[in-house]
Amino acid sequence: MRNLLLGTAVLFFVGATNPVFAQNTEAPKFVGNTEGIKEYTLTNGMKVLLLPDPSQSNMVVNIVYNVGSKDEGYGEKGMAHLLEHMLFKSTKNLGDIKKQLSDKGGQANGTTWYDRTNYYEIFPSNEENLKWSLQMEADRMINATILQTDLDKEFSVVRNEFEIGENNPTRVMMQNVFSNGYVWHNYGNSTIGSKEDIERVKAPTLRKFYEKYYQPDNATLIVAGKFDEKNALKYISDYFSVIKKPSRELGGTYTVEPAQNGEKYFEIKRNNDQQIIAAGYHTSAYADKDYAALSALYEILTSDPSGYLYKSLVETQKVSGIWTFSPVLRDPGMVYFNFDVPKDKNLDETTKLVRTELDKISSIQFTQDDLKRAKAKLIKDIENQKNNTINFAINLTEIIGAGNYKLNFLYRDNVENLKLEDISKVAQKYFKNNNRTMGVFRPSPNEERVFPTEFRDNQIADLVKDYKGKALEKEPAPFEASIANVKKNLTEGKLSNGMKYGLINKELKGDKIQGNFRFRIGNEKDLQGKEAIGNITASLLSSGTKTRTKEQIKDELDQMKSSVYAYVYEQNLIIGVNTYKQYYPKVMAIVQDMLTNATFPENELAKTITEVNTQLEGQLKDPQAIAGNELQRLASSYPKTSIFYVSSLQEQIDENKKVTRAQVVDFYQNIIGASNGVGTLIGNIDPKLASSELEKTFGKFTAKSKFVEVKPTFFETKKQDKNIITPDKENAVALGTSSFKMSQDHPDYPALVMANEILGSGGFLSARLPMRLREKEGISYGVGSYLDVPVSNDVASWNYYAFLNPTKRNAVEAAIKEEVNKALASGFTQEELDSNKKSYANERKTSLGSDGTLVNLVNTQLLFGVSLDKFDEQNTKIQNLKLSEVNAALKKYLSENNIISVFAGDFNKK
Repeated sequence: MRNLLLGTAVLFFVGATNPVFAQNTEAPKFVGNTEGIKEYTLTNGMKVLLLPDPSQSNMVVNIVYNVGSKDEGYGEKGMAHLLEHMLFKSTKNLGDIKKQLSDKGGQANGTTWYDRTNYYEIFPSNEENLKWSLQMEADRMINATILQTDLDKEFSVVRNEFEIGENNPTRVMMQNVFSNGYVWHNYGNSTIGSKEDIERVKAPTLRKFYEKYYQPDNATLIVAGKFDEKNALKYISDYFSVIKKPSRELGGTYTVEPAQNGEKYFEIKRNNDQQIIAAGYHTSAYADKDYAALSALYEILTSDPSGYLYKSLVETQKVSGIWTFSPVLRDPGMVYFNFDVPKDKNLDETTKLVRTELDKISSIQFTQDDLKRAKAKLIKDIENQKNNTINFAINLTEIIGAGNYKLNFLYRDNVENLKLEDISKVAQKYFKNNNRTMGVFRPSPNEERVFPTEFRDNQIADLVKDYKGKALEKEPAPFEASIANVKKNLTEGKLSNGMKYGLINKELKGDKIQGNFRFRIGNEKDLQGKEAIGNITASLLSSGTKTRTKEQIKDELDQMKSSVYAYVYEQNLIIGVNTYKQYYPKVMAIVQDMLTNATFPENELAKTITEVNTQLEGQLKDPQAIAGNELQRLASSYPKTSIFYVSSLQEQIDENKKVTRAQVVDFYQNIIGASNGVGTLIGNIDPKLASSELEKTFGKFTAKSKFVEVKPTFFETKKQDKNIITPDKENAVALGTSSFKMSQDHPDYPALVMANEILGSGGFLSARLPMRLREKEGISYGVGSYLDVPVSNDVASWNYYAFLNPTKRNAVEAAIKEEVNKALASGFTQEELDSNKKSYANERKTSLGSDGTLVNLVNTQLLFGVSLDKFDEQNTKIQNLKLSEVNAALKKYLSENNIISVFAGDFNKK
């Protein structure tokens, strides 16, 4: 069954190594004798096992290579198995291998599995057969011809083998359980491979694979049965020791299958009469002590007539048969349960019954009789296998593939020493429904499967060779990325209600128009306790108006390739518009309709609250969301009545549930308006048309609630470290903040900006924090720092962040604190300052190439009176900074004693 099942992994190609012969032979070095298995090694890395048994009349030569489908890469599925076939063709020295095997009348085969490939020959015991077998295997190791002419014939044979398996529902079912159960590890792929890869692989590609893996340092040679040990060692010396150890390093594979996140279920529909239910559970590697306990558990569950599953499902005639399969594997494997279902049984009802019985496994109270019965069966099988030397030598192939032949004896010892608690432990550990993959084979006589249409390179070349495309669009005019050029192309104005606007004349590709509008709304009294209401109101602006349904709004915008978005935060209503020159008036008319005629249907309100809360509920156990929320709460002490109060995630959910349509309508009619707002459009648009449409859209959009700016309160932060445990989360986060008073017009601002650039923000991963934690130590994927210094008030902060594996929590904390303290104690260097001045200037220039940056600069000028010239002035001040000023600013505004840190993750992980 091996070659019809499954298997795979990732193949890392290194330069092909052409084997060369050493000059002198060497005798195999004796290592030891383990229960009659005599172990030897050669300098070239090959292992030799001799199992003499004079009671036999036959002998077997079995060579095992530690390569299987696990080692195949992209586009190479089935290569190990195909190569197994090819190595029966011919070698340079001996010629036709199959013919010589036939002439000698022995038994021979080759098999491929996930972790290994083997070749063996069984002959009557005599010197000629022994010598020829060892000579042939040595020649096949390095001198296989692998001709394209042979491959052209053989691939159809392998393809037919594949097709035979595809006609077997049991084989198809097992393969699909494995392929659905494994996400990353190549055990999820069939050993026999992909039919398409089998058909297309070329001889040179096969040869690379052969030359990498079919080498003495990757092989174990077994000679067993009746043979002359002295002569066997001599022939091994003559034929194998002269093969030089290759210079390449194999390295092995590294993929570890992650824990499954929940039960998986799939269906196969084929034209067949057989009904099958199957289930797979991720279990242990063969080397794991658990493998023995699991083997006993399978006996206890499925044996006829005492098995628990047998009694509950077969004896009751719910299913006609049950069996399990748990392959011997190097890496953590999977146990497969097969349930055959009679045609007269309802497959869906039977699947529910099977699932119910499987769910009971972890809670069964197993008995000493169960254990005794299972151990007796397993030990019988072990002894019977060991006492058949020829078969035992061949079966050692699996054990060698799993890591080492001695694992066979450790497994036996583990079986003999099994205790009842071992059975219960593995039942509870592995047999969880979130570790299960279930599938059904559902007969479907008229099933038409969908096969994708493939395009080869030559077909694509033919498809595009004469394609000319549509007429070239007009290229937008060049636009210099400079403040002087922005000012030159900027038109400012004011609407009748006092709203200020800016128009940046810049041709965008496709005559695109982008706009961002920021309206200052409300006062402390009118906004008190209305954060959730404001957020939901903005979300519902596009849910329907007196003249358009939600569907009509969406359809119109889609047809015009345009979009409109809105959201509220604190005292700001933000509206964004993305459209094209030809559609600008129509899109602005939709915006005007949304702002003046919104209807807020009850069903849309309910759906929006559910959607928002579902997103928040998804954050309740997310380390990043939890840490970010908790850090804000620790850094401020606003009362719940303040618009700056930071609600917990659960409080946000609860507040959203309380929002009513009447509250939304009241917020819409009384709070929002454009009188205290600004907006900027960028694109090639006529100023008169732009301003007239802005007037139509926003000119009469006024709020009844008077806008009075609410200034935030400064809260001094004090050193605090807080741990939050988030169970079963693979990633963790570290966040920190330190408050101080500063606005962007403060004379120390440029120096502090540069200090933060050097410490955690500047360059491409070249600042101190990312250089230490990511580049040097590799303990954080993303780490850095940033400043939050406002324009209109002086409540500022320095902040840091780091994403990490939970096991690196202490290392990350120590590294961040060390780097901050080092900067505070010793300051930065002139080289760091000079380098970051250059990168800062380049980053500022790059940012001016962003349309969003230009819009934000103009909006800031309109709203706060911050001149566009400040952008260049800031860079000039930074370029003129002295090192002493930068170091002084850092010490003045940052102190370890003022940093609050929050760590969120599963820190119980080891």
